[in-house]
Amino acid sequence: MRTKIESDGENFFVPIPAEIMDQVGFEPDQHLEITVSESNIVLEAVIEDPSDSHLKRLISLVHAEALELFEGDVVAKNRWMTLPQAPLSGRKPSEMLRSEPDVEALRLLIGRLEHGSIP
Repeated sequence: MRTKIESDGENFFVPIPAEIMDQVGFEPDQHLEITVSESNIVLEAVIEDPSDSHLKRLISLVHAEALELFEGDVVAKNRWMTLPQAPLSGRKPSEMLRSEPDVEALRLLIGRLEHGSIP
């Protein structure tokens, strides 16, 4: 599939077919973050309130800490973020980026995994 990528000088805009949006369960007006690495494309919901810089900072820490957990392997980190995790009651880490308590729980899990505290 080919598509045109547009930019406003700061951000890039990529049209995503409605079928894909339906398959991944995103709403039409919801903002998404798209991560592209090698052959994987990961769609994640973006914080609805762009003024919440504290939550944005915590989310960027999650991504940095998860990347460190996987020793810089972006593909492994992105795969992990999209798979249900038993210690998160079967939730996907990418689903836990919408509230501060969920982000903190996710950071706690990453820290425990980093130190071998989770079997």
